[in-house]
Amino acid sequence: MVAAPLLVMTLILAPAGLAQTTSTGALSGVVTDPTGAIVSGVAITAANASTGEQRTVSSQDNGAYVIPQLPPGIYQIEATKSGFKRATSSSIRINVAETTTLDLSLDIGEVSETVTITSEPAVTQTESSALGRVIDDRVVSNLPLVTRNYTQILALSPGVTTDVNNAAEVGRGNSGTTSITSGGTFTHGTRQYDNNFQLNGVQINDLQGTSNNSGGVAIPNPDTIEQFKVQTGQYDAVFGRGAGANVNVVTKGGGNDFHGTLFEFFRNEALNANDFFSNRVGQEKGILRQNQFGFTLGGPIKKDKLLFFGSYQGTRQLNGVARAGGLGGTAKCAESVSSPPLTDDRSAAALGRLFAGQRGLLQNAFGGVGPAILADGSNINPVALRLLQFTRSDGSFLIPTPQVIDTTKPFDLQGFSAFSQPCTFSEDQFMVNADFLQTSKSKFSGRTFFATSDLNNTFVPGAIVANNVPGFPNRFNNRYTNISLAHSYVFGSSLFNEARFGYTGVRVKSQQGGVFKWSDVGVPAVEQANDLPNISIIGSFQIGGASPINYDQKAINFDDTLSYIVGRHTLRLGGGITRSAVDSSNFRFNSALIFLSFPDFLLGLNGPGNGTGLFSNVFGAIDFIGLTERKLRVVDGNLFAQDDFKVSPRLTLNLGLRYNRIGHFTDQLGRNANFDPARANPNPPATGSLAGYVVPQNFTGQPPAGVEQLDNEFGNKGEGQNNLAPRLGFAWQILPKSSRFVLRGGYGIYYSRSTGQPFFQLQAGPPFGNLRVSTGAANAGATFQNPFPQPIPSESSLPTFVPYSPTTRLSATAIAQDYRPSRTQQYSLNLQTELAPNLLLEVGYVGTRGDHLIRTRSINQAQLASTTNPIRGVTTNTLANVPQRVPIQGFSASNFSVVESAGMARYNGLEVSLTKRFSQGLQLLTSYTFSKSLDTDGANTQTASSGGNTTGNQNDPQ
Repeated sequence: MVAAPLLVMTLILAPAGLAQTTSTGALSGVVTDPTGAIVSGVAITAANASTGEQRTVSSQDNGAYVIPQLPPGIYQIEATKSGFKRATSSSIRINVAETTTLDLSLDIGEVSETVTITSEPAVTQTESSALGRVIDDRVVSNLPLVTRNYTQILALSPGVTTDVNNAAEVGRGNSGTTSITSGGTFTHGTRQYDNNFQLNGVQINDLQGTSNNSGGVAIPNPDTIEQFKVQTGQYDAVFGRGAGANVNVVTKGGGNDFHGTLFEFFRNEALNANDFFSNRVGQEKGILRQNQFGFTLGGPIKKDKLLFFGSYQGTRQLNGVARAGGLGGTAKCAESVSSPPLTDDRSAAALGRLFAGQRGLLQNAFGGVGPAILADGSNINPVALRLLQFTRSDGSFLIPTPQVIDTTKPFDLQGFSAFSQPCTFSEDQFMVNADFLQTSKSKFSGRTFFATSDLNNTFVPGAIVANNVPGFPNRFNNRYTNISLAHSYVFGSSLFNEARFGYTGVRVKSQQGGVFKWSDVGVPAVEQANDLPNISIIGSFQIGGASPINYDQKAINFDDTLSYIVGRHTLRLGGGITRSAVDSSNFRFNSALIFLSFPDFLLGLNGPGNGTGLFSNVFGAIDFIGLTERKLRVVDGNLFAQDDFKVSPRLTLNLGLRYNRIGHFTDQLGRNANFDPARANPNPPATGSLAGYVVPQNFTGQPPAGVEQLDNEFGNKGEGQNNLAPRLGFAWQILPKSSRFVLRGGYGIYYSRSTGQPFFQLQAGPPFGNLRVSTGAANAGATFQNPFPQPIPSESSLPTFVPYSPTTRLSATAIAQDYRPSRTQQYSLNLQTELAPNLLLEVGYVGTRGDHLIRTRSINQAQLASTTNPIRGVTTNTLANVPQRVPIQGFSASNFSVVESAGMARYNGLEVSLTKRFSQGLQLLTSYTFSKSLDTDGANTQTASSGGNTTGNQNDPQ
């Protein structure tokens, strides 16, 4: 993939990272006298302008000072030493995950005399090689974010790409938090699930990564955000979990003065243009009405001791214009469908007159073989006729009569209809924050966020081959909980500690509605999916809904960071542990049929009946039965050491080492069953084989002969869970006694926590699941009356291992036995130049190399046979002999895939930004990126249908 040049201009705030934790910042600088000589032993005090909280350190022998672990906000700085006048500086902003540099110059005199320092913090970043940008509350609150969603401005930094914001999106909007197979935010060529979101120092990531289906990340309203930083690369060893953007959000706390806001934001469709498709059929523009209202309030319960901040935001939206879709994507409230020129006369005779003489697509491809639709309609399939005559409760047809007919188009596309059925979205979110300043050394902080939302989606956003007809709404009920409890303690002027406990919970319940069941039209189907029919006519329309599922995600974490300043070294030592749980239930998969054309739908004959012999008019049939409840558990941990070494006043080295424990998911129910192709029998006997099936250590019961039980609960070897990630960076002031030119660079290794989706795919495999995919020649015997292979399995038959043999065509998805976390190496070099006061130009190169990335590969693709390379005695290559040419007989050639850690990615980018500071905090930012990104399977982390992974030679390792 080649990314086009990207140019971003907006109003925003400035850059800078040293001696901070995931939710704090730092202040550093050098103290000199009027001659420019360094001054040691100076007491530097930083006082928070809002809370009055103070922190004091002393300058070192080299005149340098560092005040670590400062909560973000505005500070007053004071420097005192006997023989020098007191120096003060006000309105110094401390940013999250950054180090603000403020050099101080003391005048000779008495301490009782005061000098106000008018110099501002350095525009360039002289202490760290980290890349990224801070966005503060003024930007978040004042930029026109349509849904008040801060993730919509993540792409302001160079090297970050995301979808263009869609003003018609439903609810919170989806930018930055979409599914792992569509949309989202990508940083320096990494994948979306490499991003790490933190709220007040606590990870809030969606462990399943499927947006609406699994919840996404919590989105606090902009009025509650103090600031957030998007670290795009070269962040130090304190930060981990992913190789993409590290997004640190810090919410507001209370102060010694009462402050608050009351707000109402309203928008409607009054000034909107009509939708192109609605215009085409003469409909009025769709409804779009949104109300967002609420308040914030902060202040003291007891001044200088106990402070609070609270907020509420409610959102109510009625949306009939959203057309965004995509697998796992956002909601859809308007749709357009094409069809043949149907009328309201749905009798067999009328349909026969309309479609007389037409055959299925492959019948025509075979030279017009087999029966065509008769003029009297007597051979129209009875199931197709029932569906065409089926009406909803309002009397309208399930398959709509076109609103307009255009006879200049191909017959199957002459009919056209556009629908607007408003979606509804409501959300209520609450925040309660408190700070207890126990002593001048000890501080306790609590941050809580809670939100509930309800989305009623009128059209299925994940339609695969055609747009959906009305009548199949789905609903999502979401709940978010985030708790952060922190304690910071000052042991002395050079030793600081911060400990934090966090809890994150995301609960999603999805429901799928519909107007008919398979049994209503006489089609036998698995009981689990009888009410989840799905019929797709390629190029025309789709009938049916999505697959419902409930997710309950919980993560509990504890971490601690100790900061120690000694000489020219600022050390940070610490670690953390996170225990995550993902419970899934009520997952039911659609029973789906695929037709290549409308005449195929009308005929519904098997291969022998339609004259092709090889292909049914029902080209594909998919159904699934399974015990789908899962209780996935995983434990992650980390240890880190970071040394920011001030080699000289002009050169700082950032040296770090991080140990990551990135665990594999286990299932408390013992259902991590898997298939290992290396253990399989490529030439199974006619009686069948179970070789290759493996079960976890906690599998319930005795595995049958041929099935192997592993010595762990992962379903694979559990490799790559322990990793070391070194980090090396530098910041060099090129000119003596001037920070106008700073050269920065670094190298680091980053490991990423994958989502639970690869393990979720195991639900489809034996013995707890039976996914049956029959397409093409494998489905030759299907008719519309009996489209699914017989016998129809039942849930009571599970768990069952299905033997494979030369006559079977089983479908399977497996996880590779050597599956491991992905690794990304990142390297960068950039130059910051202060062209004029408060005008910063940054030009740099960033490169990344990703290895062991997740990809899904079709592993049973038929091989090419020849007289010199016979395969099981076959020397020719035809559709009929595909089952003889596959690597493992008994499995489908196109629906046997493995999720493996064999992907790779390469990224090279030129990144430029120009930042201008104006008075009163206003700032102009212009960003430009020219990059090239190559990825073996960048869109895919879920299923065999993603990322184009069934094209090309799948047996080639590259």
